[in-house]
Amino acid sequence: MLMKTLLLLPFLLITLLAAAQTRSLEGNVISASDQRAVSKASITIHNGKSFIANDSGQFKIEVPTGNIVLTVSSIGFASKEVAVSPTDNNITIALTETNKDLNEVVVVGYNAKKKGELTSAVTVVDAAKLKDVTTNDVGSMLQGKVAGLQVVNSSGVPGAAAEIRLRGVSSINASQTPLYVVDGIIGGNFDPNDVESITVLKDASATAMYGSQANAGVIVVTTKKAKSGKTAIEFKATAGFRTPDFGKLDMMDGSQLYDYQKQFYRDYIPTDTGNSYKVDLLKFYAERPTSLDSQNHNWLTTIFKPAFIQNYYVSISGKTEKNEYYLGASYYNENGTFMNTNFQRANLRATSTIHFNPKISLTNSINISGVTGKSYDYNDIYYAFLNLPWDNPYDSAGNAVYVDGNSPFKWWSRDKVNPVHTINHSDHPYKGFDVNYDLNFNYAITNWLTLSSTNRVAASYSKSSSYYSGDVAGQYHGTGYLDESSILSYSGISNDLLKFNFKLGDHQLSGLAGMAFEGGKTETLGGSGRGLPFGLKVLNVVSGNLSVNGYYDQSALISYISQVNYSYRNKYFVSGSYRIDGSTAFQKSNRYGSFPAISAGWLASNEDFLRGNRIITYLKLRAGYGVTGTQDIGASRYLGLYSLTSQYNNQSAATPSQLPSPGLTWESKYQTNIGMDVDFFKRISLSVDVYNNLTKNLLLQVSQPLSVGFETRWENSGEIQNKGLEIALTTQNIQSRNFSWTTDFNISFNTNKLKALPASFVKTGSWAISQIYRNGGNLYEFYMPVWLGVDPQTGAPQWQKITKDGNGNITSTEATSTYADATLQEVGSALPKYQGGFNNTFTYKNISLTVNTYFLYGNKVYSNNLRFVMNDGNEPYYNQIVLPSDYSIWTKPGDIATNPSPQNAANSTEVSTRYLKDGSFISIRNITLGYNLAQSFAKRLGMDGIVISASADNVYTFTKFLGQDPQTTIQQDIYTTPGVSDFKYPNNRQFLLNINLKF
Repeated sequence: MLMKTLLLLPFLLITLLAAAQTRSLEGNVISASDQRAVSKASITIHNGKSFIANDSGQFKIEVPTGNIVLTVSSIGFASKEVAVSPTDNNITIALTETNKDLNEVVVVGYNAKKKGELTSAVTVVDAAKLKDVTTNDVGSMLQGKVAGLQVVNSSGVPGAAAEIRLRGVSSINASQTPLYVVDGIIGGNFDPNDVESITVLKDASATAMYGSQANAGVIVVTTKKAKSGKTAIEFKATAGFRTPDFGKLDMMDGSQLYDYQKQFYRDYIPTDTGNSYKVDLLKFYAERPTSLDSQNHNWLTTIFKPAFIQNYYVSISGKTEKNEYYLGASYYNENGTFMNTNFQRANLRATSTIHFNPKISLTNSINISGVTGKSYDYNDIYYAFLNLPWDNPYDSAGNAVYVDGNSPFKWWSRDKVNPVHTINHSDHPYKGFDVNYDLNFNYAITNWLTLSSTNRVAASYSKSSSYYSGDVAGQYHGTGYLDESSILSYSGISNDLLKFNFKLGDHQLSGLAGMAFEGGKTETLGGSGRGLPFGLKVLNVVSGNLSVNGYYDQSALISYISQVNYSYRNKYFVSGSYRIDGSTAFQKSNRYGSFPAISAGWLASNEDFLRGNRIITYLKLRAGYGVTGTQDIGASRYLGLYSLTSQYNNQSAATPSQLPSPGLTWESKYQTNIGMDVDFFKRISLSVDVYNNLTKNLLLQVSQPLSVGFETRWENSGEIQNKGLEIALTTQNIQSRNFSWTTDFNISFNTNKLKALPASFVKTGSWAISQIYRNGGNLYEFYMPVWLGVDPQTGAPQWQKITKDGNGNITSTEATSTYADATLQEVGSALPKYQGGFNNTFTYKNISLTVNTYFLYGNKVYSNNLRFVMNDGNEPYYNQIVLPSDYSIWTKPGDIATNPSPQNAANSTEVSTRYLKDGSFISIRNITLGYNLAQSFAKRLGMDGIVISASADNVYTFTKFLGQDPQTTIQQDIYTTPGVSDFKYPNNRQFLLNINLKF
């Protein structure tokens, strides 16, 4: 024993001596220009040992005793050698920026990278570029600012969210709305005022980290945090008004309609030969009294009015060595331009971070929001457009008139309904709240290894009702009607990861590994009934037609996540990730899906042959490949289901409702992306990306043989391919002492093809408007007869008739006036060929002007409104639009006209390309004029800055589209067909005054 102790003693002495020759050194790395933290700076001791600072620029390392020299470097900064004496225990190292863009920290996946390290297709939009548009929806703020991102403001309903599609549509049945990630955690609620930046992840090398939830792309939201040591206060107030935009639906006034209806009395019977083709004025005046010529009531301006909008926001934030905090509160109030509609939202967000020491930090964040508002009945908008201007909704006392089919007075409009009376005697309120609580824990186990745990619990509740008093006309007259529904949702998510980041000489390796779990449940409950006592709006007093419904949906997802990033000399970058998701949406044998990704980048501008080049100041090449998936078609699609909504012998009866699909599995998208980022003269920045995305194993409802007893069953079948090109260009056109002009331009092209479908099929939506799905065809391809105009001799409508032989070859084409003989044809897709934005910012001293535009080209929109408001006399008691100057009505043989004779217009309003229009447009999205008051003036008032601005949103749209609005839904569900424009709540123009104060 003694001998062993003597042998170990030298080794113990050596260890103690080594420990005595090192000491701890703490510090942080900041930017010399603005003192902000430099994330993940590399710190190398001259003996060769390297360390990495954390995301906050802090470090705590072991260094030799005595005088030492540290070499500190980071992408976008010049390397710096720092002499450290034995008495220095806590130091601050300031680095000088060489390329600010390279040092920009971008949140991707479950971590953050500097822009210079990125190997994937990513676009960052900061708060300064979002604040031009005042809205409750951040999606609308992104319109025209991200290449490849299609943003459609398809409705002007107060509080409505925009429809978003990234790089086309890659699924037939699954949701195509991008996944939102708030502060590193999937899902979450936030207020646009609290947003610091938006990062759009486009390709699989970035999105595959989110696996089965990232099939439609990922939008990462980073909320505001404390930026400086002192307490900062910000206040913003916005107020103004909005007006409805009816597009090119210029409805006739009373006099115009009176003259137009003379066409209905033209002496023309198609089967006769003795027609005079003249208007029979005696008959016209007998049926249309001359007094109608001066009766003019504008239904649109009665039901739609200018509306007030206001938005207020206040925040306070601060930062010390141990604590960071942010508190933001906002109130948004949007009155609707349609009668009795509005939306209000109050939001409170609080975030605090405690740094217990340089190794351990804890972040708490809570977001509480509440909404309330009033919705509307679609039929009332329908009547607002179609009721005749000869009818007055008010009596002599100014009260809304009750109208039905038994009214003793003349009501000219076809549907005997006064929508103003209905609106005054109905109510469609809704309300709800949402609570998110985040708890994030970070522990630096070593200088290169960190444990990160990010967690969120969320709960939301919403309630809506639709009430009609017994005073209304129609089916609820005398009984009233009440329909109520409520939804309660609660969920949780936890991400637990080990993150590593270390440097060995010129080699840097970082990454993560861990697992995530999320689950949630949604409970829905509702009821409806008639027989309400007047003045009461509660379900327990209904006396008839009582109906109760309720259900719940529960889901869980477990994931295993890993990623490795490698860089060499800040020139060559490789990143790989692998995620496994297990979902309860599939049976056990198919429950797990794998989603790998790999990407690489070459920062060529760091090579010796480009270093210091005055023309090409930055050049990076990127390439990536990866797989994402989707399960978002609803729960239990693989099960055989029974419905219990029917009854037998006074008991619940079970009837089959869904065939089992035991082999159902993940829908997966295989994505390839090649990109280039290049800067010229430090004034021109160009990004180009080319992609090829192939979605396989589409989750489809496939037709079944009649013998099965069901029309369809869920199966994996078919493919969708999206190919595209994206270009983003930023130029500093002029940069002088007092004046600057910057331009942001982006454009994206996308083609879409269907492949490997088991058979062609046609989806027919409302109003019998169909779209065909076939191999080699486009998604959302309209399928209908081709309109050939008007027969010059008869004034009859004409469609194209195609004759084919037994081999499917066309043998002849001809015009036919028999609609049933017309040939159904593929006539264009609802998806655009290209889209983009063109945004300019001008500054002169303290004055700034921004002009943002958005354009879209090559899509087809079916203007379904026209079948009602340009109906050729098929419905003479609907109001009509004022025909454009290049339109005309057939009146006699030989006329070359666009619209058929009202006397020979059979089936003229049936579905055809007559109402299928070019949906291309260019929109002036926003104009903002701002003035930044002099800093000296602000200081005298005790403020750090004062900005006053005036803005206009949705200023004007240039388009050939004839209809209400070319911005039409691309959503597909049981109520809507992509690319079909119907009477809708119109989009609005906004005129606002803004003030921003900083303390």
